[in-house]
Amino acid sequence: MENHSVMSAILRDRERLPELREARVPAAGSLIQIMMNIPGPCKRLDCTYELFELCIGAMQKALASSACEMLSVERIDLNVGPVAYMQVSWEATALKRFCLLFEQGHPLSAYWDIDIYSPSGRAVSRREIGAPPRPCYLCSQSAKVCGSQRRHSPEELIGRMTADLTAYRQAQMGLPITRKAGL
Repeated sequence: MENHSVMSAILRDRERLPELREARVPAAGSLIQIMMNIPGPCKRLDCTYELFELCIGAMQKALASSACEMLSVERIDLNVGPVAYMQVSWEATALKRFCLLFEQGHPLSAYWDIDIYSPSGRAVSRREIGAPPRPCYLCSQSAKVCGSQRRHSPEELIGRMTADLTAYRQAQMGLPITRKAGL
């Protein structure tokens, strides 16, 4: 029964996302929505919040080194996991390209879901700018296909996510990266 109530809460929050986003779309510039790609019914893991804060920090640093002005940042904790909204002074399509390059340059970006919205509230898709679909973080096939076909268990995916986060921490501290076989 508990799993059912968790899933119901996640679905309610997913239904609220468009309303939350629309209330934050700037009149000029663009809106960045950051969520986490976390499998399974439990979206509020300790590692989820650590990955989320790493994403926000890395994104703020990347934007600060560009010609983009950060107008606001807001974090919201929902049952779907943490969500951040960043209002920025950059045209949406150019910002989407920038964010894809940002993702390609960060070893933890597979766990981040970064969406870009124009002042009209329209999402800029990967396809629209000629980018390939997001790859699965286990097998590199399309993440949507793997997810819809349930090719990997949540335990496998969370195990990989945890291992990648540990490896990232080790690399940041200058320690040798060790991986278990199969990861």
